[in-house]
Amino acid sequence: MLKLLILIVLVTLFSGCAPWIGIHNIELGMTKSEVMQQMGKPSNVSGSGSEEYLWYIPANRFWERYYVHIVNGKVEAYGQLGKQEAQPQ
Repeated sequence: MLKLLILIVLVTLFSGCAPWIGIHNIELGMTKSEVMQQMGKPSNVSGSGSEEYLWYIPANRFWERYYVHIVNGKVEAYGQLGKQEAQPQ
């Protein structure tokens, strides 16, 4: 019984810290509807003209912010706000 309880506690802890899935499924050139199909409804939307930003805040990682930049209806850029990837040289 104790082993089962420990297993339940560990599964609960690790699932709460599991990475938020969705952003890794986004690709350049996707449409807004394809993005929303993968990531769901954004927390916020901003932009004007032909540019739009979709903002996402994961429920299990509320301190992180993700964005999808859409230009002329297609994904131009996306990623975690404030996190820069190393550029290949």
